[in-house]
Amino acid sequence: MFGFSFRGGNRDRAELEQRFDQGIAELRLRDAETQVAVGHAINLANSLFIQRFGSADRFRRLTFAEKRKYAEQLNEAQGELLRKGLTWEGLGFMLFKSWVITLAANGSELERRFSKELASLSRQGDLSPDGLAKRAAEYLNKDFDQGKA
Repeated sequence: MFGFSFRGGNRDRAELEQRFDQGIAELRLRDAETQVAVGHAINLANSLFIQRFGSADRFRRLTFAEKRKYAEQLNEAQGELLRKGLTWEGLGFMLFKSWVITLAANGSELERRFSKELASLSRQGDLSPDGLAKRAAEYLNKDFDQGKA
């Protein structure tokens, strides 16, 4: 269903980690616009998560069945995005779902690693005026520092 046993089996963990890493590797080959789309989808998924559960700690305290149901709902949302041709948004939901699964399985090492990747993408997908201004300044400074300006 979503390829990870909440009981933390090594094979399932390795498959989850491999899929996550493949998604990140594919994304790194893409342009900034694509990375923004994925980051924005992650931000949307995270906002809905916070709205529903309040925090990662509250989610951790849910029953196994409740955690599984939420992971299944994320899986359905990802599938719907993909059916609509929103490949990169679907990838954002898949990456977020991977983090949720590590959270549900108490996979703290993997959870921290996934969190770090998602945080970076989240910053790229920040479409608020402050987020856009910050990215524009970083882009201009990068080009200026490299002698392109």
